[in-house]
Parts: sequence; C-alpha cells; structure tokens
Amino acid sequence: MPGTRKKNLWVAASALAALATALLIWWLLRDPAPYTLGKTPEVKVTVHAVKSEYPEAEKVAGDVDLLLKVYVQRLEAGDATDLAHLGAPWYTGRDRAAQRLIAHYGAHAGEPVEALVQDPAVPNLAAVELRFADGQRQTLQLSRDDDDVWWLQLGDGDPVAP
Repeated sequence: MPGTRKKNLWVAASALAALATALLIWWLLRDPAPYTLGKTPEVKVTVHAVKSEYPEAEKVAGDVDLLLKVYVQRLEAGDATDLAHLGAPWYTGRDRAAQRLIAHYGAHAGEPVEALVQDPAVPNLAAVELRFADGQRQTLQLSRDDDDVWWLQLGDGDPVAP
C-alpha cells in the first residue's frame, strides 16, 4: 500500500509538471500582437496614462505600449506599407491614411515622443495624445479586436465592428 501511494503521487506530480511545461511553452510561443518593433530606427517613446481615479487608463497604457512604439518607428522610417499594417484590419483606405500621417508627422518622430493614454470612455476603444519633442501633437484613436489586439483606427471603418 505505501508503494501505491508513492506511485500515485509520482504520477500526479509528473502530470502536473507536464501541464506546467506545456503552458509555459504555449505562453512563450504565442504572438499576442501581429506587429513587432524593428531593430531600426530606434525610437524613444514614453507611454503614460493620464492621472485618473479609474484603473482602466493605466491598464490600457500597458496594453498599447508596443503599438505606440511601433507606430512612431514606422512614422520615422517613412514606411507607409508597414504603417498601414498597424491599422485595424476591418478598416479600408489604410494605405492612403498612412501616407498622410507620414507626410504630416514623420519629420517629428525622430526625437523623444511622449504618449498620454486618455481614460477609456468605451470598452475596446482608446484615445492617445502623442506629444513630439518639437511641440507638435497628434491624437490617435485605437480599437481592440476580439483577440485583445490593439489597432490604429486608420482609414475608414467602424471602430467597434471588427
């Protein structure tokens, strides 16, 4: 009987270890966002939530940090195609909108940028004010899809209808 109990504990511990290993591998291999920060050009973007009594702004700021850094990097690089890929996939006219953004804000993206995430008034939507070092400001509207991926509202579309 003592041998059976030891065997059962060993089997349970092995199963638990296998499950933990599988979960760790899944977590490491998953790609939560379909965009990544490139090696160049290097960008300096600081993301903050506005001071708020609600915790949502701080959470959204953490969630959109990568998107904002990738956006500024694509602006500085002047790559309209890659910038258009940051637009919500259910939007149309992303390429033209990306070209306009690069023409208007691209020259300002080479210096440090501060991003202020506003209090989200509606779930899955966010507004961010970018403050460029030369005083230029831009407001970005963001949408989150059903997979919890944040996108730019770039072009024409319904922000809540992915």
